[in-house]
Amino acid sequence: MRSLLRILHLPVCFVLLASLAAAQGWTTEKRPDLGLEFQVPKTWEGLPAQPDEQWVVLIYQEKVDPKKPKRAQRPTMSVVWIEHATQGAQGAQGEEQADEQPGERRQKARAVEPITSLESWTRQQMTGWTVGKAQGEPKKAKEWTGQEHALLPGKGAIAGLEGWAWEWRNEARTIAFVATCPKEDWEANAVLWRKMAADAVIAEPEDKDAGKLERMYAGKKLVDPAYRIEVRKKLIRGWRAEDAEHYILATNSADKPLIKRVLSDLPVIRKEYEKLFPPVAPITRASTVRVCKSRDEYLQYGGAERTAGYWNSGSEELVLYDNAADQKALKRADDLDTFVVLYHEAFHQYIHYSAGELPPHTWFNEGYGDYFSGAVIVNGKLKEIGVNSWRCDTIREAVSLEKHIPWREIVKYEQREYYDPTKVYICYAQGWSMVYFLNKSKDVAKNPAWKKILPTYFDTLKSAFKEELESIPEAARKPGLRGFEEAGYRARTRANEAAFEGVDMDQIEGAWKIFVLDLVCPKREAK
Repeated sequence: MRSLLRILHLPVCFVLLASLAAAQGWTTEKRPDLGLEFQVPKTWEGLPAQPDEQWVVLIYQEKVDPKKPKRAQRPTMSVVWIEHATQGAQGAQGEEQADEQPGERRQKARAVEPITSLESWTRQQMTGWTVGKAQGEPKKAKEWTGQEHALLPGKGAIAGLEGWAWEWRNEARTIAFVATCPKEDWEANAVLWRKMAADAVIAEPEDKDAGKLERMYAGKKLVDPAYRIEVRKKLIRGWRAEDAEHYILATNSADKPLIKRVLSDLPVIRKEYEKLFPPVAPITRASTVRVCKSRDEYLQYGGAERTAGYWNSGSEELVLYDNAADQKALKRADDLDTFVVLYHEAFHQYIHYSAGELPPHTWFNEGYGDYFSGAVIVNGKLKEIGVNSWRCDTIREAVSLEKHIPWREIVKYEQREYYDPTKVYICYAQGWSMVYFLNKSKDVAKNPAWKKILPTYFDTLKSAFKEELESIPEAARKPGLRGFEEAGYRARTRANEAAFEGVDMDQIEGAWKIFVLDLVCPKREAK
C-alpha cells in the first residue's frame, strides 16, 4: 500500500494535494453529543450508522455524481468509538447462536475477543484487514494522542481497496477515523482524510439538548417518548424526525408530500393489522421508520440488492427509500412502489411488537406482508385490500404452466427453503396468493375447514410457542439462541397441524388455482 507519509514527503505532490484540498470546500461538523468537531468535504455526505451498531458512531461517503458511472465502492470514512474499561468486560465466551436453519445446532461457540483498541476492532469488524505500523510522529492535543496508521488488506478484504486510519487515544477511550477507497482514488482522498481526522477537536461528550427534547414531548400524548428522544439525538446533518401515533419517522427525503402521506397512512394500516392480529398486551414501544432519499443511499445503509425495503428486528427499524426519486429519470415518478413496501414491512414490524417475536412459517409471514401491500388508502381511510401488483402476474404464470409449489410442501417450508434463489420469486408470489385466497375467496367463506386455517394457525402458534418456551431453560429463551429457534420450529409444526386438520390439500389447491387464474392483475403504471 502506498502510505500517506510517502506522498507527503514529496514536495510537489504535497503542494498539489494541498491545493486540491483547499479547493475542495468544507463544512464544519459539530457533534457536542460525541464531543467532536471536525471538517467534512462538501462533496461528501453523512450516512446514519445502524441503531444497534456498537462502535461506529458516524459514517461519511463521497456523494454520488449522477454524471459519472456508478461504482461498487465509494470513498468512505467511519468514526469509531471504543470505551476501554467497559469493553474489557465483554464476555470471553460467546452465546451459542442458532444457525440460519431453525432446528440445526452450531457445534461449538467461539471465543469473543474484547474490543479495547483500534487493532482489536479492525480484526473483528473489518474482514481481512489489519492495522499497520504507526506512521509519522504522534500528535498531542491536551490529554489525547493522535497517531496515523495504514490499514493492510489481506485474505477476505474487498479487492481493489486501500485503507487508512487515524487514532485518537486517551486513558478512557479511543476515537478512530477509519477510511477506505478504491486504489485509483487514493491520492485524492488521503489528504482529505488527514485533514478530517488530524485537525479534529475532541472534548467530553454532552447531551444533545435532552432537556429541550423532553420538554417538547411533555405536552404530547405519544407512546415511548424516551425512545423517540434517543432517535432524535442520533440524527445526523440533513436528517429530520417526524412523529405519528406509535411511530417516529427519520428521513432526509425532500419529498414532503411523500413523507406526509407515510405519516398519515401508517396509523390507518396499523388498525387493519390490529383487527386481524390483536396484540397480546398493549404496545408501549414506538416503531422507527427510516425513509432514505434514494436507492443508492438505501443500499449503502444496509438494504440488499433486489429489495425495496426491509424490517430489521435487531435494530428495530423499518427501512425503505423514496422510490419516486429514482424513477424520475425513467419518467415514472409515482410513489406506488414506496407504499407497496411500506405496508408490507410495517406488518412485520407490528407483528414483532404485538406477538412477542413469534416465528411463523414464511408463507404466512411474507404472504400477509404482501397481502397488506395491496391496501388502497385514500384521504386517510382504508378503501380496500386489493390485488398485489408485484405478485399477481408471477403467480398466474406459474399456475398456468404448472410451476407452482404444491400446498402440502410450501406450508412446511422453513425460511431457507422459501428463500432458495431458484424459486424465491415463486414462493413470494404464491405465499401472497394463498393468503389473499384464504381472505377473499367465496369458496373459502363457504367452507368451515378452509375458513378457519388462518386464524387457527396464528392462535395455535401463539399458545404453542408460549408452551414450548416455558418447557426450556429461561437462559435459552432469547431470540437467536438454539433453544428459542427449536421452540419456534415445534410451535410452527403444531400450528400447521391444527390449521390444516380436516383439509383436503388437493381440493383446496384446486380451488386456489382456479381463483388465481381468474384474478385481474393491475397494470403497474405511473399515476
